[in-house]
Formats: sequence, structure tokens, C-alpha cells
Amino acid sequence: MSITTRFSARRVRAALVTTVAAGAGMASLLGTGGIAQASTAGHSVEGYVVVDSCTGVSGKITYSPGLRHTFVRAQHAVLTGTISGCADAFSGPIPGTGTFTAILSGNASLAAENFKGSFTINWPVGSGFNPSTGTLGVSDSGGVETISGTVTAGADTGTVLALQYVTTGNHGSGTKLHPVTSQTYTNTQSLTLSRNEG
Repeated sequence: MSITTRFSARRVRAALVTTVAAGAGMASLLGTGGIAQASTAGHSVEGYVVVDSCTGVSGKITYSPGLRHTFVRAQHAVLTGTISGCADAFSGPIPGTGTFTAILSGNASLAAENFKGSFTINWPVGSGFNPSTGTLGVSDSGGVETISGTVTAGADTGTVLALQYVTTGNHGSGTKLHPVTSQTYTNTQSLTLSRNEG
């Protein structure tokens, strides 16, 4: 099915979807394929519907020159991960796994990992989707990292990306001699792509 056909079908389906605002974010309940919720911080909550989601995202982040406890300095980071439990609002569950990659830069320490950069989502092969690419930001609050961004090319161009994750392990102690050069992470909120249908 072409992306154009998928988009047209989604617009017809979106007319039947009720969206609701909840707290500081936005929740969209479609009732199929495990798609449940998206956070769209910085965007109007009215009219957003989740068009694609993945319930599982986990992997590794590498840092150069490495994170120290409270000493903030310029960092280059690469986030890589596997996505699973994916679903499309029109076609339903997407079997298999794909990848999520982000190339990041910013001033960061272990206490405040805040970055900007670009991302690529390589969807599971069975989806038939082209990769989704775009720009994003990562902000830290109480140890929870929030990713928000926009798809600028490929599948679902123009949608809003949302994801939250926590780190689960460090390589390094965060000192001057042994900075943290990599971390493992797992998501606490599904990866979602949402479109403004309002």
C-alpha cells in the first residue's frame, strides 16, 4: 500500500476518532493495535491522533568525551535502539522489530542530559514503510528523558514524535578519570507518531 493511500485512509479514519486532552500532555485512544497515548509537549493538544506507535524501545547511548556527575560540558552522543510492538492506526499490528537511531549534541552532565539532533526510524520490514527521519530534542526531568521531535521526511512526514526513557546502566563512574561513556536505556512511554487532524 502506498504512503499516499495510507494517508488518505487515515484521514477518513481520523474523522471517527475522538481525541481528549489529559494533564500536560495529549492522549489519543484509537482502540486498535495497542496504540494508546502520545505526549506532545509544546504542541496544541487539540486534534492530534496517534498514527504509528511502538511499545518497546531499548538500547544504548554512547557519549564523547563522556558524562561527569555535575560538570556540564559539550557532548556528542549516539542513541541506538531496537523498536518492537509496533502498530499502525490503519493496518494494525506490525510484526517484527526495527531500529531507532539519533545523532545528538549538546551541553550535558549526568545530572542534566539535554540534547538536540536528528533521528531515523527504520520500521520493521513487514510494515512496508520507508524510514522516517527528522529532528528532535531530548530533555531531562527527575531522571526521565523526554524526546520530542518532528518527522521531516519518509513515512509519516509532518507527524510529531514522542518518547520517554530511563537509563538502566552506566559504563564509567562519572568522575574526571572515569566519565560515563555509555548508558543502556529502556522506554517508559511508547514511541508514538501523532498527526494534527484538527
